[in-house]
Amino acid sequence: MMTKGEIFAAARKQLALEYHAAPEDFTRPGFTLTLPHKPPGVRIYSPEAPFFAMASTGNSVVATAAEPLHPFLQGLAESMQDLHRLFEYPQLRAIDRKLGALGYEVTGTFHMYLPDGSFPERPVPAGCTLRWFEGEDAVSALYPNTRFHSALSEGPNPDRPDVLALAALDGEQIAGLAGASADTTEMWQVGIDVLPAYRGRGLGTALVSLLSRRIAEMGKLPFYGSAVANVHSQAIAVRCGYVPAWVEAAARKLEEK
Repeated sequence: MMTKGEIFAAARKQLALEYHAAPEDFTRPGFTLTLPHKPPGVRIYSPEAPFFAMASTGNSVVATAAEPLHPFLQGLAESMQDLHRLFEYPQLRAIDRKLGALGYEVTGTFHMYLPDGSFPERPVPAGCTLRWFEGEDAVSALYPNTRFHSALSEGPNPDRPDVLALAALDGEQIAGLAGASADTTEMWQVGIDVLPAYRGRGLGTALVSLLSRRIAEMGKLPFYGSAVANVHSQAIAVRCGYVPAWVEAAARKLEEK
């Protein structure tokens, strides 16, 4: 397992690649604005280079955006005494309006977590048995995935293949599922979903902790993402040894009516 410093340095290097910036841009105070690009090795959540994306590790804000957005974003950042307020609703609403005129919209904000060291052992609730699915071929047995959308893709996704999963079974029924997608060769994102009848027992925490530990043992860096209001998911991350690392906002093209 890497040290905390090594983990955060690896994440900043990845973000720098994706935001067309330097790793130090994510730690030194200030606003950095770049033009988008899509080199090999980036996380792929869209077939195109980002029209707009913005990230903050707390000390700084880095945005990559199409050139028509640059004067607006630069002016908005200069009007902020505290740059983290760029992620608050009034500023995101202003960005969304600007994007809308160009055929895009803000998709939301995402809170990302990195390991703070080792992953604590969490007990699996009584009555549940565990089953591992290791490798794309093994995970494909769980497709089509219609119940655990936060854990795995619905089906095969070559851009971010699901490469590892851990299921908790009650008899033959899957009660909870934790999955890992290879968002990059070295960084695997962890997801978790538990059926409503089995929530509140610590099952999600146990699965995430076990899966995260296995990813680290395989020499990969696990990371965890959560929507801004998914407090239950964020609590699982913290209980499993993750800490807040960065926040992102992104845009997508508006559907033609």
